[in-house]
Amino acid sequence: MYDVAREQSPQEDALDEMLARSAAAGYNAVGLYLEHRFAYRAAPFAAGPGCLTPEVVRRLVGRYRPRGLRLIPFLNTLGHMEGFIRAEGGQWLSEGSAGWGGAQICPSRPECAEFAQALVADAIEAFDDEWVHLGGDETRQLGQCPDCAARVAQVGKGGLYGEYYGRLCRWVLDRGRRPCLWGDMLIAHPGALDALPRQTVIFDWHYDARPRDSTRLFREHGFDVVCCPAIHSFDAAWCFLELSQRNVDEHAVDARGLGALGVLVTTWEFSFFSQCLGVLPLIYAAGLRLAHRTDWAAALVAEGGSAYARAAEILGQRIPASSEFLKPGTWRQLREHFVIRQNPFYLWERWRAEAAGSVGDDILRLCDEAARDLPAEHPLQFAVELHRVAIGWVRLVERAYRHYAAGDIAACLNELEEGHALLERLRPGLDRAAAAGGSTADLARLDLMREKLKRVGERIRWLPLSSYRPAFQTIVHDAYVPGDQAAWPTAIGG
Repeated sequence: MYDVAREQSPQEDALDEMLARSAAAGYNAVGLYLEHRFAYRAAPFAAGPGCLTPEVVRRLVGRYRPRGLRLIPFLNTLGHMEGFIRAEGGQWLSEGSAGWGGAQICPSRPECAEFAQALVADAIEAFDDEWVHLGGDETRQLGQCPDCAARVAQVGKGGLYGEYYGRLCRWVLDRGRRPCLWGDMLIAHPGALDALPRQTVIFDWHYDARPRDSTRLFREHGFDVVCCPAIHSFDAAWCFLELSQRNVDEHAVDARGLGALGVLVTTWEFSFFSQCLGVLPLIYAAGLRLAHRTDWAAALVAEGGSAYARAAEILGQRIPASSEFLKPGTWRQLREHFVIRQNPFYLWERWRAEAAGSVGDDILRLCDEAARDLPAEHPLQFAVELHRVAIGWVRLVERAYRHYAAGDIAACLNELEEGHALLERLRPGLDRAAAAGGSTADLARLDLMREKLKRVGERIRWLPLSSYRPAFQTIVHDAYVPGDQAAWPTAIGG
């Protein structure tokens, strides 16, 4: 399953190559996770530039259906609707007190249910597969609005969820298709299972554990199940290789043992300086592993080449193992504090103890080793450069801080000025990803990082002459206000 929703704009030729290689690797179906990145007739206000069109889908279906490769639409129809709600014209959909900033539509208002049905109808018109995935995961706002709260008081959150999806699943069945749902909310509210038609396929996802207990539960209730591991790029600086491989293997074993229909390899969130092209060979390798039980090392070489396999092992195993900050389970710390929070100085605060010392030296040596045999513009070179630039940034800011603490403002500003060129080293890789249908927002994020650097320099440059200076951690914080010496807001978040 390819996450198109997170800022992706894949062109038809790129999708064509991905589908061909997926089929060759042993997959018999590819899911396209759409959310708002599809040109629905029902939601023209959400059709952003570069979104997938029905015409492209129909051509791809026409080419690959005869070759035995299914193309399945993955929507969301309750939670994860932020791309609709946060577009002008979609604010009315939002559930509860979060208003336009919410991520869930209201399951009680008939007009919201009608909107979800219209999205599904548009997908059914373009995709010819028997299955249509309705989403349904992470619906954390259940019961927020007055109508939903009243219903929850009567039947509970599981009852509200079951009523909504019971109706929608039956609506899909009436149109000759088979509905699919993610399983997490059904694990949280198993009573909702009674409201669902048994033709519903449950996609049982567990990214850090085995699916056996929940898959057994769903099977005992009479549902067909697909077991869903993940390629762990969404929670890493690049990807947690061994965790991904173990996750896939355990799901395959449990799927076979419990009579599941199969395994869906999920991929998520190729944005915030995570890029699809560098992970695709690993996804294809997972296909070889599932279809033919190929050894992982051999599968990586077969799909990416020996240089890719070596670089993937370094980026995905040896570098995370060398750092407490980057290890599996730390949830994309590098990208979170460097990029996602839109203030790269937060990375210095969080990683300075390791990155400015011997751990940083070790990672730089591993980066050189990973890059050595890769072609200059290979997609993995960006992941290597991201690590290099991140360590260089932390060290540069550490030097600037030491000058600032010593009262040498000119030397501090000189160091910070060098940061612009350092950050610019990321632009070529971001340009290549955008040109290949990846995130264009990441280029804007790089500009925001440089703008933040510029603003911090201006704050320091215009400090009044005095023996008092704000702490460096205060002056680089988003909540900094000149003259606020107590700086209470800077201790919140960041």
